[in-house]
Amino acid sequence: KIVATDSFRLAERKIFLKTNLSKEYSLILPQTACREIVSIFGDKKGELKIYFSPNQIWIERMMAEISHPQLQFTSRLIEGEYPNYQEIIPKKFETELTFPKEEFLNQIKTASLFSGKISEVRLKIDPKNGVVEILSQSPDLGEYNSFLKGKIEGKEVSISFNHRFLIDGISEIKTKELLLEITNEEGPAILKPTDLEDYLYVIMPIKTP
Repeated sequence: KIVATDSFRLAERKIFLKTNLSKEYSLILPQTACREIVSIFGDKKGELKIYFSPNQIWIERMMAEISHPQLQFTSRLIEGEYPNYQEIIPKKFETELTFPKEEFLNQIKTASLFSGKISEVRLKIDPKNGVVEILSQSPDLGEYNSFLKGKIEGKEVSISFNHRFLIDGISEIKTKELLLEITNEEGPAILKPTDLEDYLYVIMPIKTP
């Protein structure tokens, strides 16, 4: 599992290994190292080999025809233990929504153009009619609203999110549909794929008067 958080949101990605490890390990990488890893290896195909010691990590991308590494990256690790993030992942929800990922993403991107200084996009969720109204407004640009149909179970709710955080979370979902699980108007929500269990994204709402 790869986990990162900035206190406003948390992402967890599961990567399945070819071989099982004899025990469980926990490593903390600096943010700068994570960005470098994405920059160096993000668009490369093939397998990576990862080695680590108590205070350092090595990552290698092997060449296709010989065993010599083509790319290497080394970073120091952060000492200490990562917080028990499982405690902040909600298990019970008042409202659950399933709808097309690309359509939702495109509507949030459009709504973001009209959001104000706090980057707020509001979702008004109507389970009775199976529709979500997406709203945003700016004193300079005016108002935006659109509607998205989906499968909705639970209570009617109106909740606001930072559009940048929403877009980041939705963009990492690879399935055609996504699931949005809401605890309440002020509690954390979860975005995740409908047919896979390799990714989840916890996002805190914006508290509005």
